[in-house]
Amino acid sequence: MEISRVRVPDQACLLQAELVNYERVKEYCLKVLKKEGENFKALYRSGVAFYHLGDYDKALYYLKEARTRQPTDTNVIRYIQLTEMKLSRCSQREKEAM
Repeated sequence: MEISRVRVPDQACLLQAELVNYERVKEYCLKVLKKEGENFKALYRSGVAFYHLGDYDKALYYLKEARTRQPTDTNVIRYIQLTEMKLSRCSQREKEAM
């Protein structure tokens, strides 16, 4: 019996990234933060989860809290920038709608 090796295409990895259940991530991280309010990973992951769920105000709150713990973390900085851009676009759309 011959076992052949299968090469996994890059697209499969990208698909996996899209399958993240951000609602579940949010729930777990908030539970951790109730016990360990200073937990950097839980703060960062909460921010990312809220970002992907479209709650940009909460995302920004948790990401800024994470930045106070690790000010030079490039992932935190990047998500803060992305979140601020989304908030800016949302407020711009609201002004245009009036």
